[in-house]
Amino acid sequence: MERYIQASFRVGSDLGIPFWAESVLLEMVMGDSLALDFYGHWISDLAMAHGAAIISPNYRLMPEATSTEINDDIRDFWEWLHSSALVDLLSAHTTPTTLDLDRILTTGESAGGLLSINLALSNPSDIRATTAAYPFLDIESEDYSSPRAAPPVGMHVPESVVQDTMSSIALGTAVSSILAQERAAFMPAATEHGALAGMYERGVQESERGRLYPMDRLEQPDCCVPRRGIAIIQGRQDSVVPVRGVEKFVNRAREVLNGKPGSDRIVLALRDGEHGFDGDVRLAEQCLQDALKVALEAWLE
Repeated sequence: MERYIQASFRVGSDLGIPFWAESVLLEMVMGDSLALDFYGHWISDLAMAHGAAIISPNYRLMPEATSTEINDDIRDFWEWLHSSALVDLLSAHTTPTTLDLDRILTTGESAGGLLSINLALSNPSDIRATTAAYPFLDIESEDYSSPRAAPPVGMHVPESVVQDTMSSIALGTAVSSILAQERAAFMPAATEHGALAGMYERGVQESERGRLYPMDRLEQPDCCVPRRGIAIIQGRQDSVVPVRGVEKFVNRAREVLNGKPGSDRIVLALRDGEHGFDGDVRLAEQCLQDALKVALEAWLE
């Protein structure tokens, strides 16, 4: 698993600290766990306020990798997180550190939000609470399979960018860190021209759908959420991840999970803002405090 996963650590001041796991990286096609521009300020505020460790994994990126491989990397990361290898690594550090793996809160933005929720649905009893910002959830909808009437964030990118990128890469190559500027146009182009759903679908086996597609996972009889639920923050004006897809997931989750632990704590907090609105949001903002109140209380109890 170490072949693909690079985990960067940012640690608070004390030993025996609570643990904050982040499956972020704004996009599934570009990013790096050490790229601080991809972090919302509120995440760092939270970690510093409570002496928490942020562990942020890299994972293989599309379109070189498949969605199955990306989710496999997150599964491998989860297993590594609970392995003796991590214990040995942290105990040998200049400042030996012990993680409290009974207090796990996951978070992620956009594609990272999808991975955060997928991880929570796969390990609900081992995660206290899950958060996500503008997560990419209703993957099979027309929002991701058909051309958009208006380009995301008002920036038109020619469809040739998708075609040129696909023709220049080697499918199956393990690439987990991309910050090259020429890649930056690929995600908005794929979104505008309806290529994301097909790219995520590539190579998916029918038996895997419940693990890879949150909407499908909700329909499985054994589906559960962490006991303190899921808190999602979403911008009303998001032109990359439209609010309707997130509302669809939240409404269906509340309906099918009714009566199960955590089902009454599935929270969707809407505020004005475009995709990535939380980049400059601080933890003290009241909207954020209201949205995350239950999740944070569960994490710290």
